[in-house]
Amino acid sequence: MNEINNKRPLQIAIDGPVGSGKGTLAVALAKRLNAVHVYTGGMYRALALACKRLGVNLNDEKEVFNVLENSDIDLKIDAGSPLTKVILNGENVSEEIFFPEISNITPIVASYKSVREEMVRRQRKIIGEKRSIVEGRDIATHVIPNADIKISLTADVDTRARRRFNQLIDKHVNITLDEVKKDVLERDDRDSKRKDFPLEISKDSFLIDTSNDTVEDTVNKVFDELNRRGLI
Repeated sequence: MNEINNKRPLQIAIDGPVGSGKGTLAVALAKRLNAVHVYTGGMYRALALACKRLGVNLNDEKEVFNVLENSDIDLKIDAGSPLTKVILNGENVSEEIFFPEISNITPIVASYKSVREEMVRRQRKIIGEKRSIVEGRDIATHVIPNADIKISLTADVDTRARRRFNQLIDKHVNITLDEVKKDVLERDDRDSKRKDFPLEISKDSFLIDTSNDTVEDTVNKVFDELNRRGLI
């Protein structure tokens, strides 16, 4: 496979709000490009789960950071598969981290500067020199600002809520579409107003509105851009 500038493998950053299609696109690209999918949001969810299990005060940054320091949070990427498992202290928590009670508290633990700085350090270590598709909310601006291509996804709120609702139903989460839409709007507000590492669009990002796209539509747009830039 082609190496970018003969120095390291292709690295793609994907940012966007909840329900914009980051994870779906990342998995699809990882399969097509034989790259690893790095799901950074899962690491924050795992920390939220660890904090809940320990009963720490979520409004105390030092307590939350202490949990992070003493937790082994990793992304397990199996050979031959781009799908990423979220591992907390040796336990596969890929399903549990999507329970509503964890989703509700994840933005709290993810808002702390010390937590985000440490998570970025760990995420960069995981990415290393791998051919990677990295998705989250601050990937292009903070995690891998030197990515070969930065992609920013968006979609209208109703579309994003419906996608998120379907994902949760697939995971057997008991929730209504109205509840999901309310959560999406609240998360948009929190993520954009977060003091440290807020959700923002990198100036050199390739923008895609996925509101009316199929997964294949979005993937094709990305591949067209990759080809245009001579990256594949």
